[in-house]
Amino acid sequence: MDKLAALNFLPQEQLYLANAHEKNELHRYRWLALSFLPIAPPVSHLMQTIGMECVNRLDNLQDVAKRMNLEACIDELSLKKPYPFYNKKKPHFFVVDEPMGIQILEGAEETARETYKFFSWLLETNATPELHQLLFSFVTQKNNEYRVIQECREQWGTSFSEPVTRYRG
Repeated sequence: MDKLAALNFLPQEQLYLANAHEKNELHRYRWLALSFLPIAPPVSHLMQTIGMECVNRLDNLQDVAKRMNLEACIDELSLKKPYPFYNKKKPHFFVVDEPMGIQILEGAEETARETYKFFSWLLETNATPELHQLLFSFVTQKNNEYRVIQECREQWGTSFSEPVTRYRG
């Protein structure tokens, strides 16, 4: 017997897990957007845009939960206090230099990859037809999100190391 087949969750559990994870992602991307605002407004805007995609996914989860008459498993989570995504022991809230930016983007990339794996796992263990398309689209979007953050991190390193030259034509 396949190990994943034995790990099927009830639909309300899958909705709860997906919703909780996506709410945490939303708060994390909002924190990242604020952190990069002073030093890299384009990166801040990217993180804000990804956060808005989280809002869209949360809305889609809500719609599917309503259609399945399971909106209570999502509504109860919204009453809980959001998890703080900043480490109070870190010396800065804002990104202040290149090494710090690289470190934070590496962490964002790692987390995006783990989130992609998490939603892939939810899709693989899904036994509810009503959730298949939703989870499949989440996996696709999370893979794209991971790739975009990966590119952002790669470009961040080159944007500081290359000298800025003006075109003299």
